[in-house]
Amino acid sequence: MVPAAPCDRCSGCASRDRTTRASTSSPTSAWRTISRPSGAPSSSRAPIRAAPCSFTDDLWRLDYQLRDGEDEAEAVREETIRARIAAILGDIGHAGPWELEWWSIYTANTLLLDDYRAGRVFFIGDSAHIVPIFGVRGLNNGLADAFNIGWKLAYVLAGKAGPGLLGSYTPERRGATLDVFANAGKSTRFMTPPSRGWRLAREAALSLAIRHAFTRPLANPRQMQAYTYAESPLTPFPARDQEFAGGPRSGSLAPDVRLQDGTHFRSRIGDELTILLFADAASLPRHKAQVRASPGAAELAVVTVVLGPDCADAAAILDTDHRIARAYDALDGTVYLLRPDHHIAARWRQLDRCELEAAIAACLGKETP
Repeated sequence: MVPAAPCDRCSGCASRDRTTRASTSSPTSAWRTISRPSGAPSSSRAPIRAAPCSFTDDLWRLDYQLRDGEDEAEAVREETIRARIAAILGDIGHAGPWELEWWSIYTANTLLLDDYRAGRVFFIGDSAHIVPIFGVRGLNNGLADAFNIGWKLAYVLAGKAGPGLLGSYTPERRGATLDVFANAGKSTRFMTPPSRGWRLAREAALSLAIRHAFTRPLANPRQMQAYTYAESPLTPFPARDQEFAGGPRSGSLAPDVRLQDGTHFRSRIGDELTILLFADAASLPRHKAQVRASPGAAELAVVTVVLGPDCADAAAILDTDHRIARAYDALDGTVYLLRPDHHIAARWRQLDRCELEAAIAACLGKETP
């Protein structure tokens, strides 16, 4: 429903897992968390969230939890929704006009397929898994599925990789979904506490959230880090991580360091299997020759990072202040193998040519030499 005059719009949904959802917008208010739902008895301290929806400035979503034993049909009647939203908006200090946009009741599920592939069919997004809506995890997880299978299909169809590469899709993305389930479970227990202890913890967090920002993420969960494919068949040498004091683990997403010119490091890396070589200017020719001489490496892109302000190689990235080296815990001769999705297939403090060959073969769906 589009309002005839300037006003806020409101949408809502009620949840079968005992959480009711609604949204409204107010340009003068940040999101707020309240510890009591409107219409609920004082002994019921369910969470309410008011958060601006990202796709428009004047649409807000409100979330609130149904009382134990509350009739779902009654809870989603328009009159009931309007009364509760009006009370919630009053609680957060919003007295302006508003229109009801939509409302619904949802069920939080954690469901996934045993295999994300059936012959020539690959399942992504909601066709492969259903996750609770808390934290926008379903959308993010589905996009990551598409990115993962996308580069692998492109490599196989272009003849750059063997069909065995496609076998890594299920273990990688199913593992990521299980990780999402674990994090979503924490959110679900906060929204619908299963015990007195969880209820007390939630009440404390919500009470503090009114004046203290540090507890607000508990009521506004987000999962912001990419999944680490540590146990993937495309991550054959995770033990090499022990050689490093820091930096990104094998299987994790490569750090995107902001460079001195304002650009970002990963924008200098292409969308193909890439060898990342760190070296001092004096030793760069020797290290680069060793990499190029490694079996399987001749056809790969090589991105060189020079640890210093000067280098004769015009294509090298100059790490004058060592900010890239610090992010990757890199020294002279350190080598990373990056997948097309910029996850780290392997890394070595100093190059091991046999292992580099094996890691390249794994990422191309070929038999390990």
